[in-house]
Amino acid sequence: MKKNNKFLSGNFLISSPTMADPRFYKSVIYLITHKKEGAMGIVINQPIIKANINNLINFEEIKNNSNIDNIPITYGGPVDTKKGFILHTPEFKDESTIKVDNEVFLTSNINILKSIVKGDGPKKSLFALGYAGWFAGQLENELNDNGWLVAPGDSKLIFECKAEKKWREAIKSIGINPDFLNSNSGKC
Repeated sequence: MKKNNKFLSGNFLISSPTMADPRFYKSVIYLITHKKEGAMGIVINQPIIKANINNLINFEEIKNNSNIDNIPITYGGPVDTKKGFILHTPEFKDESTIKVDNEVFLTSNINILKSIVKGDGPKKSLFALGYAGWFAGQLENELNDNGWLVAPGDSKLIFECKAEKKWREAIKSIGINPDFLNSNSGKC
């Protein structure tokens, strides 16, 4: 199992009304890694409505299993969109698992799906296609341009909150009433 490097790892990035990139409109991203070389995160609130893991996976031992039917599938971000990433609770770990914090882990191999099918996988999980990535200094520039708000990560928001409520709940978690946000901002 691998550990992440800290900086903002384990926190949420919440798109602000000034976010220029429409792919991230009202997005909540859970940051997996953040270090001087760059950052990687998973968008947790953009469900892929017609996606089903059974349609995405071509392994007979996994197909048509009710244990994976209810795993939410989201658009994880614009990078590597054909690759699956699973955010999950700590009950599953293998050599490719990244511990983000004590309650949230990331695994991106078939072993976790096999474990879920057998009934001994993580209690809670979220399947994402793709991820959001930033090269060195890019995320910091976007933060300076007021594109993102930062909030502490929360496993309940990741795994228990409905996708359409995550952005609003994440904003409220840092004491901001989302009804008062607008796209005009400045810097001091």
